[in-house]
Amino acid sequence: MSKILTTQLTGIFNRIEDQSIDVQMASQCLIQAIGGEGHVYIKGYDDLKFYESYILNSKEQLKSSKALETLSDFHQLDTTDRVLLFAPFYTEQVEEDVNALIKEDTDFVLICNKPKNIEFPDHLFHFVNLSSPRPIVFTEDYDKVVEPHPIAFHYIYYEIYTQMVEMIRDLDL
Repeated sequence: MSKILTTQLTGIFNRIEDQSIDVQMASQCLIQAIGGEGHVYIKGYDDLKFYESYILNSKEQLKSSKALETLSDFHQLDTTDRVLLFAPFYTEQVEEDVNALIKEDTDFVLICNKPKNIEFPDHLFHFVNLSSPRPIVFTEDYDKVVEPHPIAFHYIYYEIYTQMVEMIRDLDL
C-alpha cells in the first residue's frame, strides 16, 4: 500500500507543480500586504481549519498574518491587506466569503479543490487547485481511504512560504 500512496501523492504534487505560475501569483499577492505594511488574514475551513494555528503561530508562520475571525466584518480590511482562504472543497460557506471579498474589492488567494460546476473569474482573485478531490488508496475491500487534501495544502503552503521568504529577503536588501 505504501507504493500506491507514494504514486498517488507524486501525481498530486505533479499537478500542483503544473500550477507553478498560479502559486507564484498567489505568493506575490500575499507579499504585497507585507511590503505595504498590511496584514495577511487567514481563514481555513472544515478539515483544513487546523492549519490556521500553524500558519499563525508556528516557527514557519506567515509573516504579518492574523486570523480573519479577529475582524467583525470584511469592511475592516484596507487596501494594504490580503486574505488567504483554504478549504478542502468549495462549499457554500467558502463561496459566501469569496463573494463578500469580491464585493469589497479585496485581493485574496483561495486554495481548494476546484468545483466542477463553477467557473472562477481569474481576474477577481488568485486560485490554486488542491488537486486532491477524493481519497487515493484502495483497501482490500475496494474502499478508498486517505484524504490527501491536508498533505496537498501543506505542500502548497510551503511553496508559497518559501517564495515569500525569498521575496521578503529581497525587500530587506
